[in-house]
Amino acid sequence: MNVTKSAFGGKIENFRKNKIKITIILIALFFIFSNKSILASNNIFGLHLTQTSDLDTAKEIINSNGGDWGWATIVIRLDQLDHNMWQDFFDNCRQSHIIPIVRLATISDKENWKVPSLSDIDKLTSFLNSLNWPTLTQHIILFNEINHGQEWGGEVDIKSYVDISIYASKKLKEYNQNFFILGSALDLASPEKPPSFKSAQNVYQEIFSYNPQYFNYIDGIASHSYPNHGFLGTPKDKGQHSILGYSWELDFLKKLGVDKNFPIYITETGWPHREGLDGRNNFYTTKTTSQFLIDALSIWSNDSQIKAVTPFIFNYPQPPFDHFSWLDQNEKIYPEYQKIIDYKKSKNQPEQITQYELYGIHLPFLIFPNHIYSGQISLKNTGQSIWGESEFCINPTVDSNIEVTPLCITKNDYIKPGQIKIFNFTFKITKSDSRQIKISWEKVPQTEINLFLEKTTIYSPRFNIINRIKSFLTKFW
Repeated sequence: MNVTKSAFGGKIENFRKNKIKITIILIALFFIFSNKSILASNNIFGLHLTQTSDLDTAKEIINSNGGDWGWATIVIRLDQLDHNMWQDFFDNCRQSHIIPIVRLATISDKENWKVPSLSDIDKLTSFLNSLNWPTLTQHIILFNEINHGQEWGGEVDIKSYVDISIYASKKLKEYNQNFFILGSALDLASPEKPPSFKSAQNVYQEIFSYNPQYFNYIDGIASHSYPNHGFLGTPKDKGQHSILGYSWELDFLKKLGVDKNFPIYITETGWPHREGLDGRNNFYTTKTTSQFLIDALSIWSNDSQIKAVTPFIFNYPQPPFDHFSWLDQNEKIYPEYQKIIDYKKSKNQPEQITQYELYGIHLPFLIFPNHIYSGQISLKNTGQSIWGESEFCINPTVDSNIEVTPLCITKNDYIKPGQIKIFNFTFKITKSDSRQIKISWEKVPQTEINLFLEKTTIYSPRFNIINRIKSFLTKFW
């Protein structure tokens, strides 16, 4: 009888423990699903911009509600290679934590886009390499929907596109291996009506038949996964003409024999809305399109192969894209799109180059052993990162008989690329068995201090006369 009671009591205790575990799980699930969010470990959300100035307002939307280092797709045209404008845009991306995806374009020739020449590619790639990008990985899309004749001089020419794309990829990689090349996105709903149109299936087939090496020269797939046909599909649809069109692309490439596992960048997608200049009633309302986009983001975020989604288009309230525009004719966001802004987002942590160069150094003229001295060193930020956004300290690299403090950015002190920071430091030479002493920090050229007297020393920094003059003049201004 006692054994029975003990066994029964153990069952009750186990039941209570299991009940507690189940309750905890249910509570956790409740909080997860009651707070609708993009659950991806990385931030996939972004926007497709019309012009560089759009970033001033779009940046708050891209990184809204917990987001960081979201995405922006933008077109760079051959006739708009203004260095100051584009560097300002990249600097704005850097400061606002936006990762740009830049699509190449030539110039408009009546109703068509001009086919790029090799010299056009040289000009575009050289220009892109001249800019200081905000992140280590620099995303480039090689043109747009090349299965439309209008996008390629009026006539679809896949062989020409392949040759030019391989040339462009080689040029970019020669400049910088950090360029990340995306092939042209295709219109996945395009009919097979040459020479004006070619189906996506036949485009991929022709590329593979002509030169399968093309796929070795691209690093990812830019996809236009629209809810077709007529942009009237729903987030639940599947297949080539749905928001999962990218999945069809990957499957088809594997069937062709392309073994590469491409990451996906959905650089155009979304639903046109009824609101617009001509009031097309066959489209959905902004209430529906915004909810559809939230539903789609929930689907895309669960696919680790998707790295970015930039719906088309943030600011284009005039025909032909007024029904896609997030902003109305008064450049005000449609109220229903606020729910997308409020949608919880994730964070990215893109790698950035942090580097600097010596601009000047100032030490006391006479230096005695076993005394603490103060000095100043000027470093120029020549990298991509903003010093001070995270902990920034440069540690000394000196012999054991020299004590030097590290060079650290103080709290709320932000140094952008191109700016110069003057660091104060202290040092002490405890003893010296040599006629020369050297002090330096990580990746900073050494400064020699030559012995002057038995118990005194004088510094002799090794940098050019111009920097010596600059260092001297800074004491008077």
